[in-house]
Amino acid sequence: WRMELNNHLQNSGGTKMLSWEVYPSGPSHDVVWTATVFIRGAPYARCVSSRQNVAKEEAARQALQTLLQ
Repeated sequence: WRMELNNHLQNSGGTKMLSWEVYPSGPSHDVVWTATVFIRGAPYARCVSSRQNVAKEEAARQALQTLLQ
């Protein structure tokens, strides 16, 4: 989903409008990752997962879905 989001934004004026905030929380044995997609500085999607890549992929999916509506 990250690649699809990136491709969509490239076709819409460039990927420089895309940024991420990704951070862990919780104890080291039970880390939870939060990923937020920002487009033009505005938050478009946020996802929480026990795996960093899953959080980013789901946030990208949600952001792309919002853009395509």
